Amino acid sequence: MVISLSNISSQKKSTFFAAPLYTSAALLTFEQQHIFRQTWLYIGRAKELMQSATVRAIEVAGTSVLITHGKDGNLRAFHNVCPHRAALFCSEAGLYQLKHLICPYHAWTYSLEGDLVGVPREERFASEFCRSDYPLTPVRLEQWQDFMFLCFSDAAPPLIEFLGSIPAALNEHFTPQTTLLLQKQYSVQCNWKVYHDNTLCDYHVAVAHRTTLDVVQGPVSRYQHEFDAFVNLLYTPTTKDWRSQNSVLAELNDRSREGFFTFGIFPNLHLLALPNGVIAWLRIDPVSVDQSLLNLEIYGVLELSPSIDQLSQDFESFTAEDMAITESVQRGYSSGAYHSGPVNQLEDRIVHQQQIIWHYLQAGLQRARSSVSSEIAALLSD
Repeated sequence: MVISLSNISSQKKSTFFAAPLYTSAALLTFEQQHIFRQTWLYIGRAKELMQSATVRAIEVAGTSVLITHGKDGNLRAFHNVCPHRAALFCSEAGLYQLKHLICPYHAWTYSLEGDLVGVPREERFASEFCRSDYPLTPVRLEQWQDFMFLCFSDAAPPLIEFLGSIPAALNEHFTPQTTLLLQKQYSVQCNWKVYHDNTLCDYHVAVAHRTTLDVVQGPVSRYQHEFDAFVNLLYTPTTKDWRSQNSVLAELNDRSREGFFTFGIFPNLHLLALPNGVIAWLRIDPVSVDQSLLNLEIYGVLELSPSIDQLSQDFESFTAEDMAITESVQRGYSSGAYHSGPVNQLEDRIVHQQQIIWHYLQAGLQRARSSVSSEIAALLSD
């Protein structure tokens, strides 16, 4: 659904989150449980994530998860916990070449499909013991364009529905030659929501990114916003200078050939796509109340994309600008002097995501009301 910038402001609230939502250490644990474990979370491209391994252990939303490549060729996800006595099958994150998952505590043995296939001294369990009663605990795993997402909740919609307009807009950007070009991680001294807000902010581009992003996106008058349930989009026609210096994928339709797509995806993800086939994922993982990890993956077609050195330089430049801004904003939130400011129409994507975050926090408050701390209750009070 395309919504013009001139009409949307009346449909949105007029202020942003209050400062304590960015500075409360108690809120982070609550967010992990009631935001990150309730929705789809991007974990990477299957080809690069598995790298010929049969098992990969990863940490997602504070939870250890195993991605397995079964004999049937399918990828599955399971909690990295033995159903017998809760030992971890793989104590460290990383890649493993395994035919089975063997618990290091009592050697219960599982297939990569999650079935219990071996139990030492099985005859010493009660007579009603049955292996089929103790499968590994699955985690939802779905893919789009070979990119994998996990979800700990059965209530979340299917991934393709969650992604809204993204598949229709970007399917043609992917070719058999699309490959991982660059992968980096940055530590940023700010709350994850601060960095998410910033990457959704279309008000600061012409100010803070005059020599980087603004060169691609052009004048504010040409910005277009679109909103789905969990996803929003800034679409900007690429500039004449950018088009003169870059090739374009032949498969793209006219809109894709001419535009730069910047998607914001609840709760902590961004997807950028250019007509030359360069696609970038930016995921912001919370570490503490005032520290986040920014994970960057850039994909493209080698014959069409800028050199890897050039891509690295370009992304380093605007990432450095954003890191300086967001770390400054975090200090401002912590000062005690900030009161929620007004919303410019170019900040409507921030408000869209904040409304979703607030909805999930309120739902979590209802679920946990009897056990939630007074600090959390006060933060989330209307």
